[in-house]
Parts: sequence; structure tokens; C-alpha cells
Amino acid sequence: MKSAPDIIVIKGAPTSGKSQTAKCLTRFFPNGVKIEVDNVRQMVISVDWKNQAEHINLLHVSARLTYEFLKFNFRPVIVVDTFSGDKIKNFMNVLKQLDASLRICVFSLHASDEVLKMRLESRPAGEFKDFGISKQLNEDVLKIKQEWEHLIDTTSLLPNQTAEIIYTNIASSE
Repeated sequence: MKSAPDIIVIKGAPTSGKSQTAKCLTRFFPNGVKIEVDNVRQMVISVDWKNQAEHINLLHVSARLTYEFLKFNFRPVIVVDTFSGDKIKNFMNVLKQLDASLRICVFSLHASDEVLKMRLESRPAGEFKDFGISKQLNEDVLKIKQEWEHLIDTTSLLPNQTAEIIYTNIASSE
């Protein structure tokens, strides 16, 4: 691969495979950075996980943090979040305002309802397990797709296989 994109966004519902795929993807990019927006949100002492305005504000913070890493030549920055609804558009707009020349690849993961439910049930106690919310966010990935998003059905894929698909897509788009 000649040059990695500046930013790789991995979005999707809880249990679609975002975090594990991002972890697997890092092996291809030893000079990169991985930002999980949930970790940024956890920095807020009294985080309200259901507060959409707070989520939007912290996505803005995450976009600026992403840009700061790029300024110090960490590439690519892999950003992981649900980006529920159409929040990806605002995130992209913030990045493009900071630097219109950024090369950004967006991958939207989704899975069958049965697989989402199975993955949620296998999560440890204390982790997110709301199937109704996960199902809705999963449906939104398909309904609210931007033309520049790449859809990947992770129903029958392991995270390393999804990472390979992302890497191959990036390498072939050069």
C-alpha cells in the first residue's frame, strides 16, 4: 500500500464488530492511532450515555483529537463509534473544516438480528446489552447510508476477516 488514508472510520451498532475489527486493523498500520469515542466519552465524569447533544459534542472533540494526531504524523487515525443517526455527517464536516484535503474512508458494519442478539448475550455483565437499541442502530446503518460509506455485513465474519476486507478495500482504492 503506497499510503494509508488519513482517517479510517468504523461505525455500526453495538456488537456489529467495530472495536474488535479496529483492534485487528491496527496490525496493518503500526504508525497509526485508534480512537474509540466511547473512551473519550468515559473521560466525562458524569457522562450521560443517552444524551444525544453530549454525544455530538464529544464527537466534535473526537474529530479535533483525530486532527491533532494527524498533525503529528500519526496515520491513519482509526475512529470507532456508533455514529447513530446521521452523526457521521457532522463529524466529517468538522474534519473537512479543519483540512479539506483529508482522505477519509468510512466503513459501516452491520449484522443479522440473530447474530446481534447472540453477541449481546455473550457480553460480560456491566456492558451494553440492550437488544432493542442495538437492533435500531443496526437498521439505521442500512437506512441512513451516505454515498461514501462502505457497507460490510459482519454476520458470518470474524473481526480479523472484517479487518482484511477493510484493508483490501483501502489498498485497492489507490
